[in-house]
Amino acid sequence: MKRLSIFYFLHWLALLIYIFPNSLFLSNGESGLFHLIMTFITPIFLVIIVKGMVKGLANLFKMNEYNLRYFAIFLFAFTYLFTAIDAKVLSIYRDHFNIKLFKILFETGVMQDMGVRSSDIISIISQIFLIIVWCLITLFISNWFYKHKKDFVNNNFGSYLSPIFKTLILLSLIEKILFSFLHYTDRQILNHYWNSVPSYTPLRMSKVWSPILNPPTEEEKAAASITWDFESDYLFQQKKINDDLKNISAEKNKTDVVLLVFESLRFDMNDPDIMPNLHRLKQKWISSKQHFSNSNCTGNGIFGILTGHTPFYWYPSYKKEVQPVALSIFEKLNYDIDIYTTTALEYSDMDKHIFTSAIDNIYKFTNYGGGLGHPMVKRSDLFKWDEMMVEKFLNNFTNDNRKQSLSFLWFYSTHYNYYFPESFGKFEPYIKRHYQIYEKGLQKESNLVFNRYKNSAYYVDSLIGKIVDTIEKSGKMENTIIVIIGDHGEEFNEYGRFAHSYSFNNFQTSTPFIMHIPGKKNDLYDITSHADIMPTIMDYINLSEPFNKIFSGKSLIRYNELNDYAIIQECQIDERPKKFIIADKKSKMEFRLSGNKIESGKLTTINDEPFISIDSKNEGKINDNNFSDIKNILLNKAKKNLNHFSKSN
Repeated sequence: MKRLSIFYFLHWLALLIYIFPNSLFLSNGESGLFHLIMTFITPIFLVIIVKGMVKGLANLFKMNEYNLRYFAIFLFAFTYLFTAIDAKVLSIYRDHFNIKLFKILFETGVMQDMGVRSSDIISIISQIFLIIVWCLITLFISNWFYKHKKDFVNNNFGSYLSPIFKTLILLSLIEKILFSFLHYTDRQILNHYWNSVPSYTPLRMSKVWSPILNPPTEEEKAAASITWDFESDYLFQQKKINDDLKNISAEKNKTDVVLLVFESLRFDMNDPDIMPNLHRLKQKWISSKQHFSNSNCTGNGIFGILTGHTPFYWYPSYKKEVQPVALSIFEKLNYDIDIYTTTALEYSDMDKHIFTSAIDNIYKFTNYGGGLGHPMVKRSDLFKWDEMMVEKFLNNFTNDNRKQSLSFLWFYSTHYNYYFPESFGKFEPYIKRHYQIYEKGLQKESNLVFNRYKNSAYYVDSLIGKIVDTIEKSGKMENTIIVIIGDHGEEFNEYGRFAHSYSFNNFQTSTPFIMHIPGKKNDLYDITSHADIMPTIMDYINLSEPFNKIFSGKSLIRYNELNDYAIIQECQIDERPKKFIIADKKSKMEFRLSGNKIESGKLTTINDEPFISIDSKNEGKINDNNFSDIKNILLNKAKKNLNHFSKSN
């Protein structure tokens, strides 16, 4: 027995007592043998990591391990705190706390949006204090045992301690390797297990299993390779296009453009009971069967709307702070570019690479009704800021003395906590108390939160009706393009998550989309995306330069079957995205950009159902040929878009 043996044992026991019930709760009753093994191994693995770090540092500096006891206390305090945070994060996103999520949570205004209050901060400080006290108590107990019971333990259990510890290390390694194999072979239930165990550390090893279980043929290797630097090609072409804009012109350069963008508005809100105006207008305007945002979060989604580019080009634009060429074109065409917003423009540094100096006027109506110390959510009057924004826009737009304009209206009422006047509380019952998205039991009230969200959508639909009716009565409709979309979607525990930013499912990535273009009504495409909006507008006003030379999205008023797809990226704040989805009218496939390769991943139907087969003769059976063919078709479409600005084109 060593001086810190009981110290480590007590921390293993405490972690097990905390992790085990949380894991069962987060599993929603879908627990199995491997889930229980993962839950049991996790606190062991955490203790092994802490002990390994302490012992390794002690050996490095030739010290006794006990001399680093306070370092061990620090590591355990951090482990407890991280585990508690991870449990809350899992209840929202069904994914573990990591650097990317840290950046998302600490974006401008996010903590306010989530309903974090001063009492929560005090609670965290209190928990940290209690954790430190517990660590000191365990150290005291361990010292007492060492001084008074060392001989008893050594005489009765000493010969077993070392083999037991080594066996636990071996079991941890076996569990990690087994997890990596099952994860690679895409066992869906395993991902559910993994995302219900706080502080679980996965070992994926896809680069090890891939050449063993699924070695690519030489033909597949060649098809997956990227032999050009698409980011550099894109930046070169953007600079060249900007340099050539001095002579740009458009045939219909007196056409007004109005973009109505709604926070977190997902596709199934296009329902006659929820959004009757949106549903009515869809019958008359351009739309599609399925519309996708560029991403499942705000900054990447807004990029697609105002740039006309697919997600591949967000990162170089962000990194180099490239002004959207679309805004430069409107500026050269002598448009007023006006931004009306009830949300912050600083998300993901959008004020540096999207909302740039090309903008003439920014009308801000930002005053959070939610956030630190706010009262009962139902009393929040944040929806009034959307009303004020609409009034300001309509006053400006109906002014006969103004020049043509691009107006971007960004509505906040459909964002968490979901705001509306009580008179719009159509869908009952809905949650009326103050609530926080990271509440442990909120999953059981998903339907109440979802009804609250539907009420907020019902409310903003009335604002849509007001805007469209006013424009029609002003006589300006036949000279106005109007687009109505969400910046991204929102999930309400349909796949075990709340909110957005952390999944490619349709609830998080797909939004309503309708577009009024004078004299046009043709739903040509099954699949559209945010990246298609600006190319369509430029095509309609008949820009002097070909729109497809400038934008990587497609025009929706001229059909090309080869372009009937959309590309969606993972949410990123300031890092190059690696994970993407490409969707056509039947299928969705995850893929990764890894170095100079495109690596295909999970394939599902367009409705997020497991992909089985499209072979009617073998219905219900996996058809490897179909599987491979569909992946190759989708990968080739992705490569084509990557190649859009290649110098070889």
